[in-house]
Amino acid sequence: MTILEVQEILDEMAKIPGFEPGLAATASLERIRAAYNGCGPERWPQGVRDKIDEETAMFAPAVLVHDLDFDESDGTEERLHEANERLHRNTKCIVRHRYPLWTTRMLNPAYRLRRAKAVGIMLVINAATSDMLTRKAWLEAHAKRNGAKLP
Repeated sequence: MTILEVQEILDEMAKIPGFEPGLAATASLERIRAAYNGCGPERWPQGVRDKIDEETAMFAPAVLVHDLDFDESDGTEERLHEANERLHRNTKCIVRHRYPLWTTRMLNPAYRLRRAKAVGIMLVINAATSDMLTRKAWLEAHAKRNGAKLP
């Protein structure tokens, strides 16, 4: 990811009402670029993550913030929960911003279909980022940050 692409995501996130930028509000573009790896843990093959990123592109701002949270992992359950909950809130903000429910566009079947797809993807992202399912990646990120390896 280039610095320009990072800036585009930051610009997009600034337009989303209620979005919580977390560390992205103060981190340098280079720091963000280094932390951002897209959807899925680093241990997954890049090809798999690339395909998931294609399908979840509209949620890139939320994923970027989540990646920064993981890059700063302190290994605690409390911070893991905070990071996952922020991701869940941010994905909901993105859906509300991109596909509002109370709009005349809801009269258009194609809009309703696009909105339903976005909601479905959001639900999958949020289900896949439960504390139980992300704990291993959280601990791996903490170990990496401290120069240690997990057994």
